[in-house]
Amino acid sequence: MAGIPELNDFRAFFTGEVEAAAPEIERTDRIPPTVLDGAARIGAYRLTLPESHGGFGLSTVELLPYLEAAAMGPGAGRMLVHLSNGIWRPILRYGNERQRGIVSRIGTGDAVVAFCLTEATAGTGRDLRSRAVRDGDGWLLTGEKHLITFADRADWFLLVAASDERAAKDSLTAFLIPRDTPGFGIDATQRTMGLHGTGHAWLRYDGMRLDDAHRLGAVGEGLDVGLYFLDYSRISLSACMVGLGERALDEAARFALRRATFGRPIADRQAIQAHLADMRADIDAGRGLVRRAAEAFDRGEEVTAAASTAKLFCLNMIGRVTDLALRVHGGFGYSVAAPIERIYRDARGFWFEEGTQEIQQLVVARKVLTDAARKEGS
Repeated sequence: MAGIPELNDFRAFFTGEVEAAAPEIERTDRIPPTVLDGAARIGAYRLTLPESHGGFGLSTVELLPYLEAAAMGPGAGRMLVHLSNGIWRPILRYGNERQRGIVSRIGTGDAVVAFCLTEATAGTGRDLRSRAVRDGDGWLLTGEKHLITFADRADWFLLVAASDERAAKDSLTAFLIPRDTPGFGIDATQRTMGLHGTGHAWLRYDGMRLDDAHRLGAVGEGLDVGLYFLDYSRISLSACMVGLGERALDEAARFALRRATFGRPIADRQAIQAHLADMRADIDAGRGLVRRAAEAFDRGEEVTAAASTAKLFCLNMIGRVTDLALRVHGGFGYSVAAPIERIYRDARGFWFEEGTQEIQQLVVARKVLTDAARKEGS
């Protein structure tokens, strides 16, 4: 097995080869096979996988610069790194022996697993409307999911559904569903503002039968399975926001040096310098919060609030940074010829991945109030 990829080579792949494929990705809404194969070749899918499963075994802290590097290119590239280095975790922890066998194939790119939680008519937690009802030695699943990333090419779907008829809001169960399951409808026609190439899709199933062997974890353990991925995922996405912020700042600074008005580069203007300085401070602050959450995650601590804190800040950060970068570019930034146009669109996807700003606020506020109540009672 080849060694851990050099960070500079890793960054060059995503800002070079993947960036060169951006026009095709934007036009076709698919990632070219050459990019998928290239990502496998440089080890992008197995950075954090345990060595026992063919991975490099990087810690979350060690993964952060690779996430940042991938996020400097088109959004589809960072999604490849983000998802593959997180989705194996609940499978390895909660899966049976056959399910755990999928993990090594995730690392080589031979198996793609989609995470399926979001529903169009419900939230993403205890109020899920997808239902799983016992049927002899198996289950019948009815419902739908939407905006499921990489559903266009996923081999397996980690899907969470309500599983207790008497208390649907209190009992969720997870399943690892093969793509070719009879009655499993995959409608990969959900086009999005940005993140082109990530294959978002509707999933629909009405009385779809599953063997109990496809259950992931114990009955009623679905929320734990989902959250086990979500904590990592919010840290990972926050690191990606930092990386995309760096790319936006770089584009803005280089444009400011090239663009001249009244015989001087706009980089000489104090207003432009103030924008660049604010961007730099925002990105660095976000990086610090992400690292703090990642260190706690690696220590095995409870990090739900810390992960949401990082994501809450970075959501606002990437919004401010890409807004300022667009303003630095002036009218040219609004044209598709400017990389910042795609960067701006891709950045807006973060606002909905793994929980909106309002969800992060709710999680963080609960922690603040819990800590305050504990101090009040002591």
